[in-house]
Amino acid sequence: MKKLGFITGIAALAAIITLTACAGSAKPASGSNSKAALPPPPPGTERLQLAMAGQAIFKFELPAGQTWGNYNKLTAEYLVDEANITKSLRSGCVRLYGNYTDADFSSDWGTMTISLSTDPMFAHKIIDNNNTTWAGMGAVANEWFTYTYNITGSRAHGQYNKANLPAATATGPFYFALGLTSQDEGRINAITQLIRNVTLHHATNPSLNVVTNTSGYEGSTSAAYFTANVVRTMGAAE
Repeated sequence: MKKLGFITGIAALAAIITLTACAGSAKPASGSNSKAALPPPPPGTERLQLAMAGQAIFKFELPAGQTWGNYNKLTAEYLVDEANITKSLRSGCVRLYGNYTDADFSSDWGTMTISLSTDPMFAHKIIDNNNTTWAGMGAVANEWFTYTYNITGSRAHGQYNKANLPAATATGPFYFALGLTSQDEGRINAITQLIRNVTLHHATNPSLNVVTNTSGYEGSTSAAYFTANVVRTMGAAE
Protein backbone atom coordinates (compact mmCIF):
# COMPACT_ATOMS: atom_id res chain seq x y z
CA MET A 1 0.00 0.00 0.00
CA LYS A 2 1.43 3.36 -1.01
CA LYS A 3 2.01 5.70 1.94
CA LEU A 4 0.52 9.18 1.83
CA GLY A 5 2.64 12.02 3.17
CA PHE A 6 1.50 14.08 6.13
CA ILE A 7 0.66 17.12 4.04
CA THR A 8 -1.22 15.02 1.48
CA GLY A 9 -3.21 13.36 4.27
CA ILE A 10 -4.20 16.69 5.82
CA ALA A 11 -5.17 18.17 2.46
CA ALA A 12 -7.27 15.12 1.72
CA LEU A 13 -8.95 15.35 5.10
CA ALA A 14 -9.91 18.94 4.48
CA ALA A 15 -11.95 17.78 1.50
CA ILE A 16 -13.90 15.34 3.67
CA ILE A 17 -14.12 17.29 6.90
CA THR A 18 -17.84 16.50 7.22
CA LEU A 19 -17.04 12.96 8.36
CA THR A 20 -19.95 12.72 10.76
CA ALA A 21 -22.41 12.08 7.92
CA CYS A 22 -22.83 8.70 6.27
CA ALA A 23 -24.58 7.01 3.42
CA GLY A 24 -27.85 5.11 3.73
CA SER A 25 -27.97 1.34 4.03
CA ALA A 26 -30.20 -1.48 2.96
CA LYS A 27 -30.38 -2.43 6.65
CA PRO A 28 -30.24 0.76 8.73
CA ALA A 29 -29.64 0.73 12.49
CA SER A 30 -31.25 3.09 14.95
CA GLY A 31 -29.69 6.54 14.89
CA SER A 32 -28.94 6.36 11.16
CA ASN A 33 -29.52 9.41 9.01
CA SER A 34 -30.18 10.23 5.38
CA LYS A 35 -27.39 12.72 4.65
CA ALA A 36 -25.60 12.44 1.35
CA ALA A 37 -22.77 9.94 0.92
CA LEU A 38 -19.27 11.19 1.69
CA PRO A 39 -16.77 11.65 -1.15
CA PRO A 40 -14.27 8.80 -1.67
CA PRO A 41 -11.34 8.64 0.73
CA PRO A 42 -7.89 9.39 -0.71
CA PRO A 43 -6.09 6.70 -2.74
CA GLY A 44 -4.33 4.13 -0.58
CA THR A 45 -6.71 4.57 2.35
CA GLU A 46 -10.03 3.22 3.53
CA ARG A 47 -12.74 5.08 5.44
CA LEU A 48 -14.26 3.13 8.34
CA GLN A 49 -17.44 4.12 10.18
CA LEU A 50 -17.64 1.96 13.30
CA ALA A 51 -20.36 1.90 15.96
CA MET A 52 -21.27 -0.22 18.98
CA ALA A 53 -18.26 -2.58 19.01
CA GLY A 54 -18.30 -3.11 15.24
CA GLN A 55 -14.88 -3.60 13.66
CA ALA A 56 -13.50 -4.20 10.18
CA ILE A 57 -11.89 -7.54 9.38
CA PHE A 58 -8.54 -7.77 7.61
CA LYS A 59 -6.88 -10.86 6.16
CA PHE A 60 -3.17 -11.58 6.45
CA GLU A 61 -1.40 -14.08 4.20
CA LEU A 62 2.22 -14.76 5.06
CA PRO A 63 5.07 -14.94 2.54
CA ALA A 64 6.25 -18.41 1.58
CA GLY A 65 8.28 -20.08 4.29
CA GLN A 66 7.05 -17.81 7.09
CA THR A 67 5.05 -18.78 10.18
CA TRP A 68 3.11 -16.90 12.84
CA GLY A 69 6.01 -17.16 15.29
CA ASN A 70 8.09 -14.90 13.05
CA TYR A 71 5.73 -11.95 13.61
CA ASN A 72 5.53 -9.80 16.73
CA LYS A 73 3.03 -6.94 16.30
CA LEU A 74 0.29 -5.44 14.19
CA THR A 75 0.00 -1.74 13.41
CA ALA A 76 -2.50 0.52 11.66
CA GLU A 77 -2.33 4.20 10.76
CA TYR A 78 -5.45 6.26 11.57
CA LEU A 79 -6.66 9.78 10.92
CA VAL A 80 -9.67 11.22 12.78
CA ASP A 81 -11.15 14.72 12.57
CA GLU A 82 -12.26 17.09 15.37
CA ALA A 83 -15.88 15.92 15.44
CA ASN A 84 -15.06 12.22 15.69
CA ILE A 85 -12.17 12.44 18.13
CA THR A 86 -14.64 13.68 20.77
CA LYS A 87 -16.72 10.49 20.60
CA SER A 88 -16.41 7.84 23.31
CA LEU A 89 -14.45 4.68 22.54
CA ARG A 90 -16.36 1.46 23.16
CA SER A 91 -15.80 0.38 26.80
CA GLY A 92 -12.98 2.95 26.99
CA CYS A 93 -10.56 0.74 25.12
CA VAL A 94 -9.12 -0.24 21.76
CA ARG A 95 -9.51 -3.90 20.86
CA LEU A 96 -8.19 -6.46 18.42
CA TYR A 97 -10.34 -9.56 17.77
CA GLY A 98 -8.87 -12.80 16.47
CA ASN A 99 -7.63 -15.00 15.21
CA TYR A 100 -10.64 -15.93 13.07
CA THR A 101 -10.82 -18.60 10.39
CA ASP A 102 -12.97 -18.92 7.26
CA ALA A 103 -15.31 -21.19 9.21
CA ASP A 104 -16.25 -18.31 11.54
CA PHE A 105 -17.88 -16.22 8.81
CA SER A 106 -21.52 -16.16 7.78
CA SER A 107 -23.36 -14.25 5.05
CA ASP A 108 -25.59 -11.34 6.10
CA TRP A 109 -27.33 -9.25 3.43
CA GLY A 110 -24.66 -10.10 0.89
CA THR A 111 -21.64 -9.39 3.10
CA MET A 112 -19.55 -11.73 5.20
CA THR A 113 -19.69 -11.14 8.95
CA ILE A 114 -18.73 -12.40 12.36
CA SER A 115 -21.90 -11.90 14.41
CA LEU A 116 -21.21 -10.69 17.94
CA SER A 117 -24.93 -10.76 18.76
CA THR A 118 -25.12 -14.54 18.26
CA ASP A 119 -21.81 -15.25 20.00
CA PRO A 120 -22.14 -14.44 23.72
CA MET A 121 -18.57 -15.58 24.24
CA PHE A 122 -17.00 -13.19 21.71
CA ALA A 123 -14.70 -11.93 24.49
CA HIS A 124 -12.88 -15.23 23.96
CA LYS A 125 -11.57 -13.64 20.74
CA ILE A 126 -10.30 -10.32 22.14
CA ILE A 127 -6.58 -10.90 21.76
CA ASP A 128 -5.73 -7.29 22.66
CA ASN A 129 -7.84 -5.29 25.12
CA ASN A 130 -6.08 -2.00 25.78
CA ASN A 131 -7.80 0.42 28.17
CA THR A 132 -6.76 3.78 26.78
CA THR A 133 -7.90 7.20 25.61
CA TRP A 134 -7.47 9.22 22.44
CA ALA A 135 -4.55 11.01 24.07
CA GLY A 136 -3.14 7.70 25.25
CA MET A 137 -3.05 6.53 21.64
CA GLY A 138 -1.23 9.66 20.61
CA ALA A 139 -4.23 10.74 18.53
CA VAL A 140 -4.40 14.35 17.38
CA ALA A 141 -7.31 15.59 15.30
CA ASN A 142 -6.58 15.79 11.56
CA GLU A 143 -3.17 14.12 11.84
CA TRP A 144 -2.13 10.57 10.99
CA PHE A 145 -1.02 8.49 13.96
CA THR A 146 0.16 4.88 14.24
CA TYR A 147 -1.43 2.53 16.74
CA THR A 148 0.31 -0.72 17.73
CA TYR A 149 -1.70 -3.82 18.61
CA ASN A 150 -0.37 -6.60 20.86
CA ILE A 151 -0.69 -10.00 19.13
CA THR A 152 1.04 -12.10 21.80
CA GLY A 153 -2.01 -12.51 24.04
CA SER A 154 -0.26 -10.82 26.99
CA ARG A 155 -2.74 -7.92 26.86
CA ALA A 156 -5.79 -10.03 26.03
CA HIS A 157 -9.25 -9.75 27.57
CA GLY A 158 -9.56 -11.70 30.83
CA GLN A 159 -11.89 -14.15 29.05
CA TYR A 160 -9.66 -14.63 26.01
CA ASN A 161 -9.45 -18.26 24.97
CA LYS A 162 -5.79 -18.98 24.28
CA ALA A 163 -6.86 -21.68 21.84
CA ASN A 164 -7.60 -18.77 19.49
CA LEU A 165 -3.97 -17.64 19.57
CA PRO A 166 -2.27 -18.99 16.43
CA ALA A 167 0.43 -21.57 17.01
CA ALA A 168 3.97 -20.39 16.33
CA THR A 169 4.12 -22.82 13.40
CA ALA A 170 0.79 -21.73 11.88
CA THR A 171 0.94 -20.44 8.31
CA GLY A 172 -2.53 -18.89 8.07
CA PRO A 173 -4.33 -17.21 6.54
CA PHE A 174 -5.14 -15.11 9.61
CA TYR A 175 -8.14 -12.83 10.10
CA PHE A 176 -8.26 -10.00 12.65
CA ALA A 177 -10.95 -7.39 13.38
CA LEU A 178 -9.84 -3.90 14.31
CA GLY A 179 -10.74 -0.24 14.22
CA LEU A 180 -11.75 2.62 16.52
CA THR A 181 -15.36 1.91 17.45
CA SER A 182 -17.89 4.00 19.34
CA GLN A 183 -19.82 3.24 22.51
CA ASP A 184 -23.27 3.78 20.99
CA GLU A 185 -25.30 2.22 18.19
CA GLY A 186 -26.32 4.00 15.01
CA ARG A 187 -24.50 5.50 12.06
CA ILE A 188 -24.65 9.07 13.38
CA ASN A 189 -22.82 7.89 16.52
CA ALA A 190 -20.17 5.95 14.62
CA ILE A 191 -16.53 6.95 14.85
CA THR A 192 -15.47 7.81 11.30
CA GLN A 193 -11.80 7.40 10.55
CA LEU A 194 -9.35 6.96 7.72
CA ILE A 195 -7.10 3.93 7.93
CA ARG A 196 -4.08 2.83 5.92
CA ASN A 197 -1.04 0.54 6.12
CA VAL A 198 -2.58 -2.21 8.26
CA THR A 199 0.61 -4.17 8.82
CA LEU A 200 1.68 -7.44 10.42
CA HIS A 201 5.34 -6.95 11.35
CA HIS A 202 8.08 -9.52 10.95
CA ALA A 203 10.25 -9.58 14.07
CA THR A 204 13.60 -9.32 12.26
CA ASN A 205 13.07 -8.62 8.54
CA PRO A 206 10.83 -5.69 7.54
CA SER A 207 10.85 -6.86 3.92
CA LEU A 208 8.65 -9.74 5.10
CA ASN A 209 6.03 -7.48 6.68
CA VAL A 210 2.48 -8.14 5.50
CA VAL A 211 0.48 -5.04 4.53
CA THR A 212 -3.20 -5.57 3.79
CA ASN A 213 -6.29 -3.57 2.86
CA THR A 214 -8.70 -6.44 2.39
CA SER A 215 -10.69 -9.10 4.22
CA GLY A 216 -10.42 -11.42 1.23
CA TYR A 217 -14.22 -11.29 0.87
CA GLU A 218 -16.50 -9.04 -1.14
CA GLY A 219 -18.28 -6.22 0.64
CA SER A 220 -17.99 -4.57 4.06
CA THR A 221 -16.65 -7.57 5.99
CA SER A 222 -16.99 -7.05 9.72
CA ALA A 223 -17.30 -8.34 13.26
CA ALA A 224 -20.36 -6.60 14.67
CA TYR A 225 -23.64 -6.86 16.54
CA PHE A 226 -25.38 -5.47 13.47
CA THR A 227 -24.00 -5.31 9.93
CA ALA A 228 -25.16 -1.68 9.61
CA ASN A 229 -22.75 -0.63 12.36
CA VAL A 230 -19.74 -1.10 10.07
CA VAL A 231 -19.29 0.80 6.80
CA ARG A 232 -16.09 0.43 4.79
CA THR A 233 -15.24 2.66 1.83
CA MET A 234 -12.08 2.11 -0.19
CA GLY A 235 -10.10 4.96 -1.70
CA ALA A 236 -9.91 5.44 -5.45
CA ALA A 237 -7.49 3.22 -7.35
CA GLU A 238 -3.96 4.57 -7.52
